[in-house]
Amino acid sequence: MNGALGIGAPSSAFGRRGVAKRVGAVARHLPARGDRLLDVGCGDGTHTVELAEGYVRVDAIDLEPQLLDVFTERIAGSPLEDRIGIHKMSADSLAFDPNTFDRVTAFDAVEHIEDLAGALAEIHRVLKPGGAFSLTTPNRWFPFEVHGVLWGGRRRSALTAPFLPWVRPLHERMSDARAFTTQEMGRLLRGVGLRVRAIDYLMPSFDRRPRPLQTLSDGLEGTPLRVFGMAMAVTAVKPGR
Repeated sequence: MNGALGIGAPSSAFGRRGVAKRVGAVARHLPARGDRLLDVGCGDGTHTVELAEGYVRVDAIDLEPQLLDVFTERIAGSPLEDRIGIHKMSADSLAFDPNTFDRVTAFDAVEHIEDLAGALAEIHRVLKPGGAFSLTTPNRWFPFEVHGVLWGGRRRSALTAPFLPWVRPLHERMSDARAFTTQEMGRLLRGVGLRVRAIDYLMPSFDRRPRPLQTLSDGLEGTPLRVFGMAMAVTAVKPGR
Protein backbone atom coordinates (compact mmCIF):
# COMPACT_ATOMS: atom_id res chain seq x y z
CA MET A 1 0.00 0.00 0.00
CA ASN A 2 2.70 2.49 0.94
CA GLY A 3 4.38 2.23 -2.43
CA ALA A 4 1.11 2.81 -4.25
CA LEU A 5 0.49 5.97 -2.30
CA GLY A 6 4.04 7.21 -2.56
CA ILE A 7 4.29 7.84 1.17
CA GLY A 8 7.46 5.94 1.96
CA ALA A 9 8.38 2.72 3.71
CA PRO A 10 7.33 1.87 7.27
CA SER A 11 9.71 3.35 9.82
CA SER A 12 8.62 1.30 12.82
CA ALA A 13 11.43 -0.11 14.93
CA PHE A 14 9.89 -3.52 14.18
CA GLY A 15 10.40 -3.09 10.43
CA ARG A 16 8.09 -3.81 7.52
CA ARG A 17 7.31 -7.37 8.66
CA GLY A 18 6.59 -6.19 12.20
CA VAL A 19 4.12 -3.60 10.95
CA ALA A 20 2.47 -6.18 8.69
CA LYS A 21 2.15 -8.64 11.58
CA ARG A 22 0.46 -6.09 13.83
CA VAL A 23 -1.91 -4.65 11.24
CA GLY A 24 -2.69 -8.12 9.92
CA ALA A 25 -3.53 -9.43 13.38
CA VAL A 26 -6.09 -6.74 14.19
CA ALA A 27 -7.58 -6.99 10.68
CA ARG A 28 -8.09 -10.72 11.20
CA HIS A 29 -9.91 -10.03 14.46
CA LEU A 30 -12.39 -7.75 12.67
CA PRO A 31 -12.38 -6.34 9.11
CA ALA A 32 -10.54 -3.01 8.94
CA ARG A 33 -13.29 -0.93 7.39
CA GLY A 34 -15.96 1.51 8.47
CA ASP A 35 -16.82 5.18 8.74
CA ARG A 36 -14.44 6.52 11.43
CA LEU A 37 -11.06 5.28 12.72
CA LEU A 38 -9.01 6.73 15.59
CA ASP A 39 -5.35 5.69 15.92
CA VAL A 40 -3.95 6.39 19.40
CA GLY A 41 -0.20 6.90 19.71
CA CYS A 42 0.13 7.12 15.95
CA GLY A 43 3.77 8.25 15.92
CA ASP A 44 4.82 8.98 12.36
CA GLY A 45 1.76 7.25 10.94
CA THR A 46 3.42 3.99 9.95
CA HIS A 47 0.52 1.85 11.13
CA THR A 48 -2.19 4.42 10.50
CA VAL A 49 -1.70 4.59 6.76
CA GLU A 50 -1.88 0.80 6.50
CA LEU A 51 -5.44 0.86 7.84
CA ALA A 52 -6.66 4.17 6.46
CA GLU A 53 -7.98 3.01 3.10
CA GLY A 54 -10.76 1.05 4.79
CA TYR A 55 -12.25 4.13 6.49
CA VAL A 56 -14.03 7.24 5.29
CA ARG A 57 -12.36 9.44 7.92
CA VAL A 58 -9.30 8.81 10.10
CA ASP A 59 -8.04 10.74 13.11
CA ALA A 60 -4.58 10.09 14.55
CA ILE A 61 -3.18 11.38 17.84
CA ASP A 62 0.19 11.50 19.55
CA LEU A 63 2.09 13.74 21.97
CA GLU A 64 5.38 13.93 20.03
CA PRO A 65 5.37 16.99 17.72
CA GLN A 66 8.37 15.79 15.70
CA LEU A 67 6.68 12.51 14.85
CA LEU A 68 3.45 14.27 13.94
CA ASP A 69 5.42 16.56 11.63
CA VAL A 70 6.92 13.52 9.90
CA PHE A 71 3.43 12.02 9.56
CA THR A 72 2.10 15.26 8.06
CA GLU A 73 4.94 15.36 5.54
CA ARG A 74 4.47 11.67 4.73
CA ILE A 75 0.88 12.06 3.54
CA ALA A 76 1.23 15.53 2.00
CA GLY A 77 0.03 15.42 -1.59
CA SER A 78 -1.21 11.84 -1.26
CA PRO A 79 -4.84 10.64 -1.51
CA LEU A 80 -4.85 10.35 2.29
CA GLU A 81 -4.10 14.00 3.00
CA ASP A 82 -7.75 15.05 3.04
CA ARG A 83 -8.96 11.99 4.94
CA ILE A 84 -6.53 11.86 7.89
CA GLY A 85 -6.68 14.42 10.68
CA ILE A 86 -3.45 14.56 12.70
CA HIS A 87 -3.69 15.91 16.25
CA LYS A 88 -1.38 16.56 19.20
CA MET A 89 -3.60 15.09 21.89
CA SER A 90 -3.42 12.98 25.05
CA ALA A 91 -5.17 9.62 25.07
CA ASP A 92 -6.68 10.31 28.51
CA SER A 93 -8.40 13.49 27.29
CA LEU A 94 -9.83 12.86 23.82
CA ALA A 95 -11.40 15.91 22.18
CA PHE A 96 -14.07 13.88 20.37
CA ASP A 97 -17.78 13.41 21.01
CA PRO A 98 -19.08 10.21 22.58
CA ASN A 99 -19.99 7.36 20.21
CA THR A 100 -17.89 8.72 17.32
CA PHE A 101 -15.61 5.93 16.11
CA ASP A 102 -16.21 2.52 14.60
CA ARG A 103 -12.66 1.43 15.48
CA VAL A 104 -9.90 2.66 17.76
CA THR A 105 -6.39 1.28 17.40
CA ALA A 106 -3.24 1.60 19.50
CA PHE A 107 -0.11 -0.06 18.16
CA ASP A 108 2.56 -0.50 20.83
CA ALA A 109 1.30 2.58 22.64
CA VAL A 110 -0.65 1.61 25.77
CA GLU A 111 2.51 0.50 27.58
CA HIS A 112 3.67 4.14 27.55
CA ILE A 113 0.44 5.85 28.68
CA GLU A 114 0.76 7.18 32.23
CA ASP A 115 -2.97 7.24 33.04
CA LEU A 116 -3.90 4.04 31.27
CA ALA A 117 -7.19 3.55 33.10
CA GLY A 118 -8.23 7.07 32.13
CA ALA A 119 -7.20 6.51 28.51
CA LEU A 120 -9.15 3.25 28.27
CA ALA A 121 -12.23 4.95 29.73
CA GLU A 122 -11.90 7.69 27.09
CA ILE A 123 -11.55 5.12 24.33
CA HIS A 124 -14.71 3.41 25.54
CA ARG A 125 -16.49 6.78 25.56
CA VAL A 126 -15.63 7.69 21.97
CA LEU A 127 -16.37 4.25 20.53
CA LYS A 128 -19.76 3.70 18.96
CA PRO A 129 -21.87 0.92 20.51
CA GLY A 130 -20.65 -2.20 18.75
CA GLY A 131 -17.34 -0.48 17.91
CA ALA A 132 -14.00 -2.17 18.55
CA PHE A 133 -10.72 -1.26 20.20
CA SER A 134 -7.68 -3.10 18.85
CA LEU A 135 -4.23 -2.85 20.41
CA THR A 136 -0.80 -4.42 20.33
CA THR A 137 1.50 -4.28 23.34
CA PRO A 138 4.44 -6.19 24.86
CA ASN A 139 3.70 -9.63 26.27
CA ARG A 140 5.09 -10.11 29.78
CA TRP A 141 5.99 -13.73 29.05
CA PHE A 142 8.45 -12.76 26.31
CA PRO A 143 11.81 -13.16 28.05
CA PHE A 144 13.37 -9.86 26.92
CA GLU A 145 12.41 -6.23 27.50
CA VAL A 146 11.79 -4.96 23.99
CA HIS A 147 12.42 -1.30 24.91
CA GLY A 148 15.85 -2.03 26.33
CA VAL A 149 17.09 -2.11 29.92
CA LEU A 150 17.69 1.02 32.02
CA TRP A 151 20.84 0.39 34.00
CA GLY A 152 23.44 2.80 35.34
CA GLY A 153 21.72 5.79 33.79
CA ARG A 154 21.87 4.26 30.30
CA ARG A 155 19.57 2.28 28.05
CA ARG A 156 21.23 -1.05 27.35
CA SER A 157 20.51 -4.04 25.15
CA ALA A 158 17.65 -6.32 26.12
CA LEU A 159 20.25 -9.11 26.29
CA THR A 160 21.73 -7.38 29.35
CA ALA A 161 18.96 -8.72 31.58
CA PRO A 162 17.25 -11.81 30.15
CA PHE A 163 13.90 -12.75 31.72
CA LEU A 164 13.57 -9.25 33.18
CA PRO A 165 9.83 -8.95 32.31
CA TRP A 166 9.19 -12.11 34.35
CA VAL A 167 10.39 -10.42 37.57
CA ARG A 168 7.87 -7.63 38.03
CA PRO A 169 9.64 -5.57 40.77
CA LEU A 170 12.89 -5.49 38.78
CA HIS A 171 11.08 -4.80 35.53
CA GLU A 172 9.33 -1.80 37.05
CA ARG A 173 12.71 -0.41 38.15
CA MET A 174 14.66 -1.17 34.98
CA SER A 175 12.15 -0.36 32.23
CA ASP A 176 10.24 2.76 31.27
CA ALA A 177 7.45 0.81 29.55
CA ARG A 178 4.94 -1.69 30.87
CA ALA A 179 4.43 -5.29 29.84
CA PHE A 180 1.19 -7.19 30.31
CA THR A 181 -0.13 -10.70 30.48
CA THR A 182 -3.29 -11.35 28.49
CA GLN A 183 -5.13 -11.82 31.79
CA GLU A 184 -4.00 -8.39 33.02
CA MET A 185 -4.99 -6.72 29.77
CA GLY A 186 -8.35 -8.47 29.80
CA ARG A 187 -9.08 -7.18 33.30
CA LEU A 188 -8.17 -3.62 32.30
CA LEU A 189 -10.46 -3.73 29.26
CA ARG A 190 -13.36 -5.31 31.11
CA GLY A 191 -12.91 -2.73 33.85
CA VAL A 192 -13.99 0.06 31.49
CA GLY A 193 -16.85 -1.93 29.97
CA LEU A 194 -15.18 -3.47 26.92
CA ARG A 195 -15.68 -7.14 26.03
CA VAL A 196 -12.60 -9.02 24.78
CA ARG A 197 -13.28 -10.61 21.40
CA ALA A 198 -9.90 -11.94 20.22
CA ILE A 199 -6.30 -12.37 21.36
CA ASP A 200 -3.25 -13.31 19.29
CA TYR A 201 0.43 -13.60 20.15
CA LEU A 202 3.09 -12.25 17.78
CA MET A 203 6.60 -13.63 17.60
CA PRO A 204 9.53 -11.35 16.63
CA SER A 205 9.44 -10.37 12.97
CA PHE A 206 13.24 -10.61 12.44
CA ASP A 207 12.82 -8.12 9.62
CA ARG A 208 16.52 -7.99 8.72
CA ARG A 209 17.35 -11.60 9.55
CA PRO A 210 17.69 -14.63 7.25
CA ARG A 211 14.43 -15.99 5.85
CA PRO A 212 14.70 -19.38 7.63
CA LEU A 213 14.68 -17.54 10.98
CA GLN A 214 11.62 -15.53 9.88
CA THR A 215 9.87 -18.73 8.80
CA LEU A 216 10.63 -20.41 12.13
CA SER A 217 9.37 -17.39 14.09
CA ASP A 218 6.15 -17.22 12.07
CA GLY A 219 5.62 -20.95 12.48
CA LEU A 220 5.85 -20.71 16.27
CA GLU A 221 2.76 -18.48 16.24
CA GLY A 222 0.75 -21.60 15.42
CA THR A 223 2.12 -23.66 18.34
CA PRO A 224 1.63 -23.59 22.13
CA LEU A 225 4.92 -21.67 22.35
CA ARG A 226 3.10 -18.62 20.98
CA VAL A 227 2.28 -17.63 24.58
CA PHE A 228 5.94 -16.54 24.82
CA GLY A 229 5.52 -14.19 21.85
CA MET A 230 7.04 -10.73 21.86
CA ALA A 231 3.68 -8.98 21.66
CA MET A 232 -0.01 -9.59 22.06
CA ALA A 233 -2.74 -8.33 19.76
CA VAL A 234 -6.09 -7.83 21.45
CA THR A 235 -9.47 -6.66 20.15
CA ALA A 236 -12.31 -5.74 22.49
CA VAL A 237 -15.82 -4.57 21.63
CA LYS A 238 -18.07 -1.94 23.23
CA PRO A 239 -21.39 -3.67 23.88
CA GLY A 240 -24.40 -2.11 22.21
CA ARG A 241 -26.05 -2.83 18.93
